[in-house]
Parts: sequence; structure tokens; C-alpha cells
Amino acid sequence: MANPIGTNGTHKRKETYADEVLAIARAEMNIYEDFSTDYEKDEVTGQINVPTRNGEVQVSDYDVLNGIELSQSATDYLPLPIDKDYGVNELIDGYEAAAVPDNLAAQRVESAGYSMGMKKEQMAINALKTGTVSTDTTALTEQTAYKKIATEIKNMKARNMKVSSMRVVVDAETELLLLTDEKFANTAGTLGAELVREGVIGKINGVPVKPNYLMGDGIEFIIYDKRFCQKYEVWKKEPSIEDLKDGKHIGSSALQGRQVGGLMVTNKLGVQIKSTSVASL
Repeated sequence: MANPIGTNGTHKRKETYADEVLAIARAEMNIYEDFSTDYEKDEVTGQINVPTRNGEVQVSDYDVLNGIELSQSATDYLPLPIDKDYGVNELIDGYEAAAVPDNLAAQRVESAGYSMGMKKEQMAINALKTGTVSTDTTALTEQTAYKKIATEIKNMKARNMKVSSMRVVVDAETELLLLTDEKFANTAGTLGAELVREGVIGKINGVPVKPNYLMGDGIEFIIYDKRFCQKYEVWKKEPSIEDLKDGKHIGSSALQGRQVGGLMVTNKLGVQIKSTSVASL
């Protein structure tokens, strides 16, 4: 018999469920996981604020006699809207909470993790779609795919985007085009174990490339600098198995959990989108 949970259960069990759900969810998220958490929380209002700078710290030559002039760059804060509210409420028929077998609870946790991962991944993709969209709607070919992505990476470097924090995500068709390109295929052998775990299949101009099959809207690839993609998430209710007392279900329970959060792109120039159907974005 499973350990009791709910009003008579333990918070430790809820934390375990929360960790398991998020671990399973991460396996489905290769864009959402790239979003950064560089925020500050106002403890009075609860507002989440993301710091943004209008420039880098200036470096000048030092004069031993006269010292060095003061320079200034401002740090502004963008409010991150907490407008995402989502949860799981999965029926476990025929078992009260205290009697749910461990294997059945594990199945529900796995299902919840998968569903939540897919939900978050789509939210991240939708956030990226607020970035800069290329006016070029010509479909990529085997001859043009690698070069067009490389050109866009070059343009982003010129906008002070960093190779170390950039990622490229490609759809299934673009992935196939790249895999037949010898220049791209040769980069696979230089990938470290960490990048392989991320799902990276190669590099272009030093930037890791990952496939993603959920982008839709004719999107062939998106390049983004992780520094300008921000997220916030917190459990509103950690997942637990609760008895159903709704007057309809008899001797049944449900795995219930709820998260709230938000995502945003803080600099449109930090995200470049190539699609064959710009009008739908």
C-alpha cells in the first residue's frame, strides 16, 4: 500500500512528487530549459523584475596623475508578467488517496511530467515568437540552409549577442537539410557530453543547434540569446494525491498540482526567427 498523502500525509512526499514531475518534464523541454532566471523579486508586491542594461561597463586607460573619468551605464528593470497558470488534476479511479499503489502513483506522476513539459515547451516557443522575424520567406534548401543560418548568426554577433549563450533550434525539415551538409556533419565530433545531453546535433559558427518539432507556423529555425529569454515559475500547490469529495466520484482520488509563472523576451534583437509564413506569427 502507498504511503498516505494529503491531510494525513507528509510534505516530504509532496516534494518528491514535485521533483519527479519536473525531472520528467525537463526531458520534453529543450527550449524552455534555456530560458534564464535572472530576476529580482519585490518582497512587498511580489512583482518579478528582470534587470536589463543599456550598455557594458566602459574600460579606459588609466592616467597615474589624473586618474580616470567616471562613466555610467544604467540598469533598468522590466516587469515579468506572471500570467501563466496551469496544473494537473488526474483521476485515479477506485482508490482513496491512502490506498493508491506506488506503481499507479508513479504512472500518474510520469504522465503529469510529460504533459507539463509539453505545455511549458509550447509557452517558451510562443514567447520566442515575439522576437525579430525575418522578411525572407523563401524555403530553405540543401544548398542554402547552412549558409542562411550562419549569416543570421553573424548578424546577431554584430548586435552584441554572445556565441556562448546563443542557441539555434530547427524544425524537422531543416534538421534533415543540415544533416546532409558535410560542414555541419563534421561538427558533431566536437560536441561535449553536456551539449549532447541538451539534444545538440552540431554547431554552426560555434553556436549549438538543436531540433524542435513543436514550433509550427512554418518556422524553419529560431536563433536566440539565452540572456534575453527570461522565465519564472513556482508551485502554487505541490503535486499530491488527494481524495475526491465532489459528490460525484466514490472511493476515488486524483493527482493534483498547480504552477504559476511567466516568460518573456526582454530584447527582440536577441531572437531571430526564419519562417515561410511570416503573416501567421
